[in-house]
Amino acid sequence: MTRIAIVHDYLTQRGGAERVVLSMARAFPDAVIHTSLYDPDATFPELTDLDIRPMITNRFRFFRNDHRRGLPLYPAVFSRTQVDADAVICSSSAYAHGIRTDGVKVVYSYTSPRWLYDEADTYMSQWSTPVVIATKAMRPLLRRWDQYAASSADHYLTTSSTVRDRIWRDYGIKAEIVPPGTNLDPGGVQTPVGDLRCGFALCVSRLLSYKNVDDVAQAFRRLPDVPLVIVGDGQKATR
Repeated sequence: MTRIAIVHDYLTQRGGAERVVLSMARAFPDAVIHTSLYDPDATFPELTDLDIRPMITNRFRFFRNDHRRGLPLYPAVFSRTQVDADAVICSSSAYAHGIRTDGVKVVYSYTSPRWLYDEADTYMSQWSTPVVIATKAMRPLLRRWDQYAASSADHYLTTSSTVRDRIWRDYGIKAEIVPPGTNLDPGGVQTPVGDLRCGFALCVSRLLSYKNVDDVAQAFRRLPDVPLVIVGDGQKATR
């Protein structure tokens, strides 16, 4: 029987990547999930039924409350963690692809780390000043680690042509596109929205700077006859 493990950056929020981890766990129900941080109250409740093994960084609530605070530490933590499995699936937009294993390493990449490449200033605009200063100071070292970690993969997969091109630009790796599946539950909690008629455009996103929902809203200012409905929450919700 093939032993499969899953490695994810951190499980401290409810986002698309965490939904993909749930899909991976359904496909490989015996897989152990390794991650740097795990906060069961902050991520999807379905994860509590899985075999999740957090790393040493999870001992510090300071990091679980805001994973960015430990950013310079995670590369070392992942690089020093050996996963014993025949195949390791790395669900990564940051550090998980740096895990050590003697088995086959498959990386499913959502993006190369945004704070190390072209989108750094936009992505870090909501970060605390000390974390931004530390990240910028360590960026050359972190970038070298990131590129080495990417090169350690046996197979590289990604979500879209846009990210595929980004991976080629940043790593020189040709990634295969495997679109993420959907696992929305039509029987879940629903909130009625009044005074809404058919014929609108829908944007569903966490409301964070790097998600560029501002750009979507600005584009629809040019289409006054097409209502735009934005669904989501986050740091930009008030705006």
